[in-house]
Amino acid sequence: MENNRSSYTKSAEFLCAYSWEGKTKEQIIKEMALPDYEQVYLEDAMRELAPQKKFTGWDLDRYILQRLDMEEDDDFNPDDVIFLDR
Repeated sequence: MENNRSSYTKSAEFLCAYSWEGKTKEQIIKEMALPDYEQVYLEDAMRELAPQKKFTGWDLDRYILQRLDMEEDDDFNPDDVIFLDR
């Protein structure tokens, strides 16, 4: 059930329709079903996006995903990749 909710809150339909304007951090976490690793960037996202009047779930999700991408270790090793013939 929680996995279905999480999938829905990542859908374009939800993210485009959702507005976090005037909501608390706790409300956003619950309503968007944010996992712990995304919650780390929520306050920064709110602080950065509010002055730009970017209050959609889409804006919030995009900011968080960009931050996650920036923080990710880029230790790609092509020898770790397994290729499958199809």
